[in-house]
Amino acid sequence: MDEFYLVPLDFTKARILFAAYFICAPLAGFVMRKYSWMQRATFLLMCFLMTSGFFHAQEWGLTINPILYRGHARGFHFFWAEVPAMALIWARMLGDWKRFRFFPPGFWLYMLHLVACCVSLYNADVLLYGLFSAFKVLKMVIVFVAAFNFIKSEADIRWALVSLGLVMVWQLIVVLDQKYIDGIYQVWGTFEHQNSLCMFTIMIGMVFLAAAMGPKRGSSLFFVFVFVGCAVIVQSTLSRAGLFIFAVGTVFVACASLLDKPTRRRLTVLASLAVIGVIGLAMTMDTIIARFNEYGTDESKRTREQLNVASSLMLRANPLGIGWNNFGVAVNYLTYSQHIDDWHLQNGNKIDRHYKKGIVESLWWLHLAETGYQGLLTYVLLAGVFLYWNFRNAVYYHRRYLGTVSIGIFVGFTMNYLQSFLERVLTQPRNMMLWLILMGITARITTWRIAEKRRRNREWRERIERVPTERQIEAKEAVPA
Repeated sequence: MDEFYLVPLDFTKARILFAAYFICAPLAGFVMRKYSWMQRATFLLMCFLMTSGFFHAQEWGLTINPILYRGHARGFHFFWAEVPAMALIWARMLGDWKRFRFFPPGFWLYMLHLVACCVSLYNADVLLYGLFSAFKVLKMVIVFVAAFNFIKSEADIRWALVSLGLVMVWQLIVVLDQKYIDGIYQVWGTFEHQNSLCMFTIMIGMVFLAAAMGPKRGSSLFFVFVFVGCAVIVQSTLSRAGLFIFAVGTVFVACASLLDKPTRRRLTVLASLAVIGVIGLAMTMDTIIARFNEYGTDESKRTREQLNVASSLMLRANPLGIGWNNFGVAVNYLTYSQHIDDWHLQNGNKIDRHYKKGIVESLWWLHLAETGYQGLLTYVLLAGVFLYWNFRNAVYYHRRYLGTVSIGIFVGFTMNYLQSFLERVLTQPRNMMLWLILMGITARITTWRIAEKRRRNREWRERIERVPTERQIEAKEAVPA
């Protein structure tokens, strides 16, 4: 079905969604506008609802016009995590209107990327599928605005990380239950896939490690525990690329923290983590080796390569993209998939013309194929600007807590973008919402850095103006008493 249609159930969903977004959220915001503890509890709720599940993967929310389709958006979906985000926005607007910002730093870069991707809809075979993705990306900016305006102080950043840490503690419980009670080989927690859980964990795990190694706070020990839990989760997913990326990211954070300031405490934390890591590897090395050597590794690699070739063919035919969220349609045309069928025939497999082929795994190739050069360039620009801001923040706030957090986000983003050559999880709602929350934290720290720098420059100019020049001193001395 490639047409927009509504059934009676959709109207019931619409009424529920209207009440949640436009009645409950504003009322909740009004009630908690003067109570910071309520706002912090709401932020924690938003972070938990982001993972969409208690003990297994669910889709917490409602979908209008749901469609069974091999794409990264299958309807006009509303995520329940967006409701507390809306409530936080209302609370900040009503509680402190003068300091509220509808358009945080980076907001218009995000919207530029959205518009650039929508350009590809001109070539879309199924326009509705593209509108699904455009609606999802547009709506999720709510999370970014909520996270930015929630943070008003360093204490709010610590609470944001504690909230995400509690979410990861719950994921650890779910992962251990799946692994040791249910006997699942590659666990996925409450996520769509084990790779989705792995990349989510790596992105936030780097921030926990950086915060644990930063200036000592009451939550520092908690972050050490959560980082160890993140290591257990990554190992339990048995993602080959994830295991390597997690190790590389850990080394980067450790080196950056020691370059920032090599303290006894940081060396102690690293030594303790190294001991725990050696013990953990000793206990799980056989499983990890078996995972790297198991049958299907080469087959998986070849499949990825074939889909990358299909993406390049789509890009060559349509430099503006074949249409956002339309890869699942176009890949079944022989123009783009004849080489895949030939490959299967060479391996002795039969071809089922009714079978729907999968989507390219690489996020970067997916952007090129679906949204063209303009979609990829604006995405790289968006990602690059936030990486640059984190780097600047880490340098400016060196030896301070905000600097260590910026180091963690910088490494977490970098590792995620590297692994995105193999996985497209940033198109999935859970990972995308975490990405937007960390972008909100980055934007807030950047705002503080710019404001503090301007204040220092202004104070410096005023101090210079107050210092008398040599001519002023000579003129004063020449005046007769």
